[in-house]
Amino acid sequence: GGGGGADADPYAEAYDEDEDELSDLNFTTYLSDGTQVALVPNGAATPVQLADWRAYVEAVAACRLRESAPLLRSLRNGLASVLPVELFPVFTAEELEVLVCGVREVDVELLKSCTEYEEVDESEPHIGFFWDVLEEMRPEERTQLLKFVWARSRMPNSAKDFPMNFKLQGPPTGSQDDPDSWLPHAQTCFFSLSLPKYTSKETLRAKLLFAINNSPNMDADVRLHSAEGWAE
Repeated sequence: GGGGGADADPYAEAYDEDEDELSDLNFTTYLSDGTQVALVPNGAATPVQLADWRAYVEAVAACRLRESAPLLRSLRNGLASVLPVELFPVFTAEELEVLVCGVREVDVELLKSCTEYEEVDESEPHIGFFWDVLEEMRPEERTQLLKFVWARSRMPNSAKDFPMNFKLQGPPTGSQDDPDSWLPHAQTCFFSLSLPKYTSKETLRAKLLFAINNSPNMDADVRLHSAEGWAE
């Protein structure tokens, strides 16, 4: 005796709880900008029932995935105006990024192989200090240096892709008497860096890091900038 009838649904209570959780849902969703859109005609007045929760989830997923389609089409059209997009399927995403954007990290050996020296000998101590410091920098610091001297955050993929060589130039005029009090001077349009003849690697490191972290960021290669003046 006792107990419920043989036909009682043991999951009835769970169904009721699920129905309660769905009671506030209707066939609408919100886009990334906060706009509410209907998933079906008159979606705001169409409640989500337990029987059609899967259709609701699939409709939300499809809507959110499609919302960026116009932006992606515009991006593709923009790329197609300067690149042969019909060749894109030949490459992986990673390979295409390198070809179009360059390498993420500054390759010191590649940069060194594309460097020319103007009014300074590459065997001079302060030039050696520079390359040692560059090797010891964190990746993000090397990127900052590249921005300082070239207004770019990435290097080309290979030496043949460099539009110009990096130029390490002689000391700034007037810095000979007290080089350790001077800061480096960069000209982004010429991809050049003028280094005072610092007397130690640590002095060069300190001055170079100060310069790259405090000089204004440049968005074009047609202007000059320098860290000089920030020490005043």
